[in-house]
Amino acid sequence: MSGLLRIQGVIDLAQFWPGGSADADTSKVKVTVGKGSFAFAADGKKFRSTNVLDKAIVIGASKKPVIDAQSRVTVRLQGIDAPELHYKSGPLAKSRPEVTPSRREAYNTENRTERRQYLGETATVAMAQKLGTFGVGTIRCKVYSFVEHPYELADTYGRVVGNLRVGRRFALDLNTWLTAQGWAFPTFYSSMSDEEIQTLLAAAAKGRQQGRVWAALSDDTSRFKPKLVYRKGGPIAADEDLGPLIMPKLFRRQVAYKMESFAKVFNGSYTDFLAARPDECYVTSEFLEKGLHTAPTRRLAEFMKGKRFLKEPQDLVFREKFSTMVNEAGKRLEDF
Repeated sequence: MSGLLRIQGVIDLAQFWPGGSADADTSKVKVTVGKGSFAFAADGKKFRSTNVLDKAIVIGASKKPVIDAQSRVTVRLQGIDAPELHYKSGPLAKSRPEVTPSRREAYNTENRTERRQYLGETATVAMAQKLGTFGVGTIRCKVYSFVEHPYELADTYGRVVGNLRVGRRFALDLNTWLTAQGWAFPTFYSSMSDEEIQTLLAAAAKGRQQGRVWAALSDDTSRFKPKLVYRKGGPIAADEDLGPLIMPKLFRRQVAYKMESFAKVFNGSYTDFLAARPDECYVTSEFLEKGLHTAPTRRLAEFMKGKRFLKEPQDLVFREKFSTMVNEAGKRLEDF
């Protein structure tokens, strides 16, 4: 059984769009921490202070300290995904023989612009406004993450994965609030417990009644607006932020597909693109019934029918891309 890590910190509200760049897809919520910010409860109840993360380093897609130079940790809100406010595809691998210098240049030129989805701006503003009801400038928060070992805490991008709580007595769980208000889709990972998935399924049922991202959800992956781009600093224009959107995970892969197709690096359909880059996932019902080690592994491409994707966000559980965490000497951190 996993223990519970608690992080106490402060959120600077200026980080959120349009004043900053943080958005409601919650992959870059910065929480400022200090001495005594971390505590661990092996039984989930009795917390004791721990400093094991003070100089910890995450090794995943890159190598970086858990706490940055500004005494902040980056938090990924577990189990949810909101429409993208700004997304740029990653660089092309040098090992790919089809990537000629001219194609790489064309790709980099087209990929320089960050793309967004409809409702990405609106969802971000809604979240920031809600957080603003608890204070001005900065607000106190707590982050909770069910883990057994320190090395399980962060994802491959070095983000602490957990639930963010704010407000009086930290009663508001932001993950659940965004989902229940219809500003975010549930997006499950294999690292989540059945209880955590069920909680967000219930919140998503309420969110669907609100409309918002659910009313805009489309299964048509052929829709792509290259001129729908990130607008740094605004202006806020909610009436121009309405339109169909696909599941954010599909959108991020769609951007990569469009960039590679433009540069003639990839020739084929979007389904072909997904098949060539198999993302492992599970059907949620099978995952809950059979468990991680027994549920059949699926691929996103198998849910495509022509240009349409046959599953909704809550129907899938994605395989978590794990990292590891070490101390300054490079030794894996086993205990809190």
